Amino acid sequence: MAGGLDFHKRLGSGYFGEVWLATDTGLNAERAFKLIAPDKVPNRNNFFHEARILKAVEHPNIVRVHEAGIHSGRIYIAMEYLQRGSLEDEAKGAYVPLTRAKRLIIDVMRGLEHAHSQGILHRDIKPANILVGEGGEGKLSDFGLAIPMGIDPTALGMKDYNYVIHQAPEIVRTTDYYIGTDIYACGVTLYRLVNGDSVLPTVPVNEIRGLTQDGKFPDHTRYRDFVPRPLRVIINRAMNVDPSRRFQSASEMRHAVEQVKIEKNWSERILMNGVEWTCGWNRKCYEVSRRCGPNNRWEVLVQKGTAKRALRKIGALCRYDTTEAEAERHARRVLQDFVLGKQK
Repeated sequence: MAGGLDFHKRLGSGYFGEVWLATDTGLNAERAFKLIAPDKVPNRNNFFHEARILKAVEHPNIVRVHEAGIHSGRIYIAMEYLQRGSLEDEAKGAYVPLTRAKRLIIDVMRGLEHAHSQGILHRDIKPANILVGEGGEGKLSDFGLAIPMGIDPTALGMKDYNYVIHQAPEIVRTTDYYIGTDIYACGVTLYRLVNGDSVLPTVPVNEIRGLTQDGKFPDHTRYRDFVPRPLRVIINRAMNVDPSRRFQSASEMRHAVEQVKIEKNWSERILMNGVEWTCGWNRKCYEVSRRCGPNNRWEVLVQKGTAKRALRKIGALCRYDTTEAEAERHARRVLQDFVLGKQK
């Protein structure tokens, strides 16, 4: 680069290389520089594959590329620097508010929809590869594994490297990728956003593939109680083991998510004798709790007020002296009704 680079700190690293924050001294502008060791790209004709892909799929919901070249013997890609980092940085393995998850996946689907329209498969959609823009919008990034549709990745000198947690069950070879595999990865991404990673079963990596093929990883029945059924249906459809039963395009999945009405975000807290959910919305405070009382009988309390210290029970929604299973069903129904705007 004519003006030179002043590297400040490493932002992250992965299979293909490292990402650094640096100043382009010629333009006096901060950039995110991805540095790739040439041995990670055996085919010299493919050195600038990712940069060319990013240039070809320019879109507001895809990270912008400024330049590519060789610096100190390493391939570099100069991209827009987004100081809020990735969605993985934001979530830190926890669930994110439902309204936030909805917006982010819609943004990602818009970017992916555009990439697919340009004949490009991403092949590596996950929270770490979704950057957060200055306005909180999601931007699809890291196109290092992206390929043109119908092209054998091995012909480009690309290795069969993938993130097994998000890998569709039908994938056996690098040539098995298509639009449906990106849709599957989006489904797993949204599943992790609304639930947090604590719901993922702890199993050896070499067993995940078999469980995925059986539809048991992720667990399609395990969701936080406040995740509304319409959103669960969308996620499970995107993660369907049968590719023909998934959404057939990014736009189809995006439209489905857009139709889900989400009015409230619940925060969950585990208690010694149950679970408590709280929510602040429209100058009101809401609280739902499911607790175990004397004689192993359960109760569900639903309260609202102008502040946490001024809560009053909503008698019609409370449920006393019930079994654990009945209390769980009732609390789930109440939480989801509030999310969907059926309760005020």
